[in-house]
Amino acid sequence: MTYFQFDKLMQGNPVDISHQVTLENWRKYPFTKWSFVNVRNIIPTAKIQTCNNQAPNFDKKYQNLLQLQINHNGKTKYLSEVLKLCDTDAFLVMSKGKLIFEYFDQFTDYYTPHIVFSISKSITSLLLGVLSREINLDLNTKISKIIPETKGSAYENATVRNVLDMNVSSGFIEDYTGEAEIFKKYRSCTGWDLIDGSIKDLPLGMYDFLSNLPSSELSHGTKYHYSSPHSDLLGWVIERLTNDKYYNVLSKLLFIPSQLQFSSNVTLDRLGASRSAGGISISPYDLLTLAELTRCEGSNNNGNIIPESWIQDFVNPRDNSCYLAQDNLERFPKGNYRSKWYQTGFGENQFCAIGIHGQNIWVNPKKELTIIRMSSASDPINIKTEELMFSVFEEIGNYL
Repeated sequence: MTYFQFDKLMQGNPVDISHQVTLENWRKYPFTKWSFVNVRNIIPTAKIQTCNNQAPNFDKKYQNLLQLQINHNGKTKYLSEVLKLCDTDAFLVMSKGKLIFEYFDQFTDYYTPHIVFSISKSITSLLLGVLSREINLDLNTKISKIIPETKGSAYENATVRNVLDMNVSSGFIEDYTGEAEIFKKYRSCTGWDLIDGSIKDLPLGMYDFLSNLPSSELSHGTKYHYSSPHSDLLGWVIERLTNDKYYNVLSKLLFIPSQLQFSSNVTLDRLGASRSAGGISISPYDLLTLAELTRCEGSNNNGNIIPESWIQDFVNPRDNSCYLAQDNLERFPKGNYRSKWYQTGFGENQFCAIGIHGQNIWVNPKKELTIIRMSSASDPINIKTEELMFSVFEEIGNYL
């Protein structure tokens, strides 16, 4: 690609067409640099209320980690090189409850809401954990009992637990190339893509899409099959159980009690349904606060916010045969997926949350280490880049 002037993105009156960010290009590099911190200017969003308290949530004791050597596949790079190479927008390291390192790129700062894509799934899981304690929810409840509109779909006999663990038997195809017809329908009905006039029977909105998701021939609970719509369904479940909007519940039960401070929002479809699977934008400091709360088994100085048992359930090792049965096992070959969080299989019960285009929460409970990364990488998924970042997280843990 020829030299691109990032500082001209969305600048000028009018903006030159070569630097305009639109619904058509917002997930394409280099437009991602601007769009990932300005999603609310591209797609309809709802505000997620926070405390609006500008006092820091944590102590700071800075170290310069930029010259830390990262060893990966027999090659060595400085951390500063890796962060640039991987289009990192924000990178924060918290050790033993203190923020020891922070890095921000051109468009992102500590307070800037940045979309975290599928880390939204992990946040939605934490919310359901809080709600399930409040209402004593049985996770073996069938989805169609909570949402009757799903009768006749892949979800009719699936349980809340199946949805949490991505082992619903469905005919969905998670195709980031955008070629699969069902994925085109999904992205269009969520409001993330321009409506493609060639798509037949386009759903009215996201809930219409979910209510008609086709099933597969497998039994639920036998095979891990990553499908983002399941986590959007979880947002709908939360709304039905509370008779409130997802973003209101997220605010009242999780964001405010967790003492999050800065602007947050979630994308909406054209009928107002929240994209709980991938639409949350949150600031780096607030994401770190939430990640650290998870490391601390759900407790802060407000008391216990997220049930300790909910977090222990997805952190501690368990049967991973369903995860290992997936069609293309590349990420964490000794790991697992539970309640929208990954067990890494790297030892020391390290666990994480991952979003496309380079979003990470990484926690090492034994070393009291919490790392978050936000990125605007060009590829939705790049296993080689992921593995390089996993080496970064491991090296930082070894260094500390």
